[in-house]
Amino acid sequence: MLKQEDIQTLISAYFTQKDVFVKHHLESYNEFLNVIVPSILNQYFPMTVKATDANNLVQELQLRIVSSVYEHPHYTEKNGCRKIMSPTVARTNNHTYSISLYVNFEVHMKVKQDDTIVDLPFTQIKDVLFGKFPIPVKSEYCVSKNDPINECRYDQGGYFIVNGNEKILVTQEKVIPNIVQVHDLKGSRYGYQAEIRSSEENIFAPPKTLVCKIESKATSPMIVVMIPHSKKEFPVSLLFKALGCLTDKDIIEYVICHSRNETLRHRLAQLLLPTLLQTTDIHTEYLALENISSYLQNYSQSFNVDMKIRYCKTIIQRECLPHLGDDIKKKAHFLGWMVYKMLLCKLGISKPTDRDNYQNKRMETTGSLMGTLTSQCVNRMCKDIRNYLSKEINSGSWTLQNNHTEILTSTNINKVIKGSYIESVLKGALATGNWGMKTNTNKQGVSQVLNRLTFMSTLSHTRRISMPVDSTGKLVDPRKLHNTQFGYICPSETPEGQPIGVVKNFACSCEVTLHSNSTLLRNMIRDMIHVLSECELYNPIHPASVKVVVNGDWIGYAIDPYNLVNQIRKWRRTIQINPHTSVTWDISEGAIYIFTDRGRCIRPLIIKDIDKLTNTNIDEKTWSEILMEEQIIEYIDSHESDSVFISPSLNRIQDKSYTHCEIHPSLMLGVMANCIPFSNHNQSPRNTYQSAMGKQAIGIHCTNMSNRYDSFSHMLHYPQRPLVNTRMMNHFKFNELPNGINVIVAIATYGGYNQEDSVLVNQAAIDRGLFSSTMFRCYKDEAKKNQLTGEEDIFCKPDPDTLLFPKPCDYSKLSSSGIVPKNTKVTSKDIIIGKVTPVKNKEYKYRDGSISVKTNESGYIDDNYDSTTSDGYKFCKVRVRRVKIPEIGDKVSSRHGQKGTIGMIYPQCDMPTTADGIVPDIIMNPHAVPSRMTIAQLIECILGKSCAKLGCMGDGTPFENTDVREIGKVLESCGHEGYGNQVLYSGITGEQLKTQIFMGPTYYQRLKHMSGDKVHSRASGPVVSMTRQPAEGRSSHGGLRFGEMERDCMISHGASFFLKERMLDVSDKYTIYTCNECNMIVPGNPKKTLYECKRCKNYGDFSKSYIPYSCKLLLQELNTMSIGPRLVKG
Repeated sequence: MLKQEDIQTLISAYFTQKDVFVKHHLESYNEFLNVIVPSILNQYFPMTVKATDANNLVQELQLRIVSSVYEHPHYTEKNGCRKIMSPTVARTNNHTYSISLYVNFEVHMKVKQDDTIVDLPFTQIKDVLFGKFPIPVKSEYCVSKNDPINECRYDQGGYFIVNGNEKILVTQEKVIPNIVQVHDLKGSRYGYQAEIRSSEENIFAPPKTLVCKIESKATSPMIVVMIPHSKKEFPVSLLFKALGCLTDKDIIEYVICHSRNETLRHRLAQLLLPTLLQTTDIHTEYLALENISSYLQNYSQSFNVDMKIRYCKTIIQRECLPHLGDDIKKKAHFLGWMVYKMLLCKLGISKPTDRDNYQNKRMETTGSLMGTLTSQCVNRMCKDIRNYLSKEINSGSWTLQNNHTEILTSTNINKVIKGSYIESVLKGALATGNWGMKTNTNKQGVSQVLNRLTFMSTLSHTRRISMPVDSTGKLVDPRKLHNTQFGYICPSETPEGQPIGVVKNFACSCEVTLHSNSTLLRNMIRDMIHVLSECELYNPIHPASVKVVVNGDWIGYAIDPYNLVNQIRKWRRTIQINPHTSVTWDISEGAIYIFTDRGRCIRPLIIKDIDKLTNTNIDEKTWSEILMEEQIIEYIDSHESDSVFISPSLNRIQDKSYTHCEIHPSLMLGVMANCIPFSNHNQSPRNTYQSAMGKQAIGIHCTNMSNRYDSFSHMLHYPQRPLVNTRMMNHFKFNELPNGINVIVAIATYGGYNQEDSVLVNQAAIDRGLFSSTMFRCYKDEAKKNQLTGEEDIFCKPDPDTLLFPKPCDYSKLSSSGIVPKNTKVTSKDIIIGKVTPVKNKEYKYRDGSISVKTNESGYIDDNYDSTTSDGYKFCKVRVRRVKIPEIGDKVSSRHGQKGTIGMIYPQCDMPTTADGIVPDIIMNPHAVPSRMTIAQLIECILGKSCAKLGCMGDGTPFENTDVREIGKVLESCGHEGYGNQVLYSGITGEQLKTQIFMGPTYYQRLKHMSGDKVHSRASGPVVSMTRQPAEGRSSHGGLRFGEMERDCMISHGASFFLKERMLDVSDKYTIYTCNECNMIVPGNPKKTLYECKRCKNYGDFSKSYIPYSCKLLLQELNTMSIGPRLVKG
């Protein structure tokens, strides 16, 4: 029998799979290159271009793709030498890590010779660059495995490198294709709509949407439909008749045949009657098509009636429900089913589709997102190719000598096929995050800069999901946890604030499926179903028959649905079909849904098969061997989750009602939440806080730090692995790249400087290096070329006296190459990269373009690097390091959401101590624990204390039924009080504290939020020219914000003179003059005592006033709107 110990072997086998955490990125991208790109090219090639003139020599030209090949990433050096590009080279040299697609073409031509059309022998054009595709690190064509020294040994990959910057594509949620969804249109003319986004199974193309709607009125509601390319809705009966259902009886039967209840059938027929009456005069398919053509758009104005009808028929055959193929009868059946579902909602029998149900969603991973954008690029490229070839055939230069071989050659094909176009579009999308070439449908924030602060934050970022809704919206339902997300989405890891619930993370065991061709499965079940195309409309198969739907394609009826479902599951478990296939029997709909499409969330579960569980042996077997040989594991998606009953542990699997068992309950959590020990003992929001703060903790983020020039990075000097681990942390490599320190924490007030989440810190611990870190900031610059003059920027040591607009900084530390030598101390007034730009000026030859250290920062030059970009321009990078020692105001946190700032740093002699001389490193306030209910931190402390005494590591894996009393007994056996309390003595008075203090080792993190980076004040400084108020922001030496609430506070204190001083005197005080007769603002010159009010001809009676300059701007704006404000004395 499979034992509890074997579960850990099973988990280890799963997480030792190659790149398991970023598998959804890498596998989908490999599918993009090997499946999606060829599919896209097959849609547009062979491309046939015909001559517009019948007397033309060349009548037709056809461009075919014979073969294609990908070339590994390369780059070219200054001397023209080509070398293989590794990810390290791409990062340091600001290259884009991409591969090239080379295509071999065949050109076929038909020419006119002696009034006959002759096929000429084809010509070949080889090795044409079709495009460059950025590739993720560790994907199939990546060469990082050839460069193990310069790459981080724990790097999972899955991210792109664009112009030297690491970018990750965030997985996007989208609506499920090929499945009917019914929605309630509240407050609209229409009550309900049935919608389907249809796309062919084996063709990667944008989905085609078909929508049916029913009016919201209670009596005689019309049912209308919108098809692709239609301008507005038209009666659904028109579409039925265009599909060959010419009688009203047939149309009604297509809708009501899904029910055997005579009362319901009668009610459905009554709802259809008003729509049928609208098309009683249309008796033929031709008339139906002619009527529909009047609702279509995008056809040429020169079309006659027959051409419009052919165009309409083509749209109905190819773009209406394309996933059903060309079978018109099947489309009529499916349309009837759509209308039937919508009418059930209208009658209140069924509920509308739940948009937030994960059964109605699919994930767009890297491959799908790249495929969408590539499809748009190839579409535009092919339009340009067709236009170019059409012009060449009809009026090209070849006509001068009638040499048709010059139409398309290896010389001019690069003008036709622009190999840089795809690369520029993909690079632009990856750099900006705007995904799509159509401005109104672009997704924002799809591509993001990879978070490299800690290794865990990087891992978490690769498993992030985003919902395509406005995060500023007030919709609540999409943000809530849905029961269908269990096991697939982490319930704890989501940001606070506006994006809460919109940005989510995958659970640890969640995977995303690739596309699997369903042809094999369709053939295997062919003898077990009645094919839909062979079924007669008025001859029902069997009252108990159930629809069979494969990837949204209704293929027929199953007489024995129970046997069909069990047979498919048997094939799946024995790997006769793809193990990611999903089969669900929806009894309420009377349909069996089978899915093999891409983008479904799946997770592994243990099958309740007592015989196999008893005889299984999984020792030293890989995950794939366990899956194929032992047959005890099965992948379940959100569709199938409703039809299984899952035991939470092996101990309860003997219950007859269970069908499956969880491998381990902690697998339902994400990467960050699984690093929290005993998280099941914490209040839920605290786990969410820690999931966010774990990404802000300082630690060791990679092993190749010396080879990286990230814009900003932090490194903890003395990181430690925690005394109390979760078993999942070993699989995350957390212990190899930790981000915290085990500190002795006492829970006490001790002076009161640790109230409101502050903590007291031992000065001696800081002197020993507690939480000390080094901050690295990289400064980059590039010598660009002026395209008008042809002059390039120059890196050098500039002479400030010869520069136009020199900076008020120190240039003396620069070397002749324009870079400061290593280990030189620099401050915010020092230039670290010297660069000048040639200008045409009589007095000055150069304009200063140098870079100085950021305001309020200082440090030492850690490293310099200079090289040339892919465009041949020189660039340099300077990395500055700065040691950051903890100080008052810095933020620290435990792993349980107990965040706080350092409130006071005490010398060790003033800190409390035990009789053995142990002094706590941190003292936190006891009021922080009861209301937040972070019991897990207390358990961690007790267990950590036992581990420190016994010299072992503790297991804090959640859902393990840990008994605190057992831990207490272990602690008592070590000579300590069972619940972690200790007698302490005051370091100030030496007296024993009146109560015992809870104390022990706890894992603490130092967060990136440091007071030294944020503290700011000023007496005077720059002002904004428009408002004449102080600038804002620490970086620009701006003022401190005195906002609405600060103003209210001063009013409540009665500090009116202080308020006037802050808001007026030291801000934007401005003098105005008003006429005492009309109270209007007038111009005045106090130096010459000249005043004039043109309105009332006043030249002597005026008053002087002081108002904010921003108020004066408001008054002027009112004047522009013909509003004349008057300032009346109070």
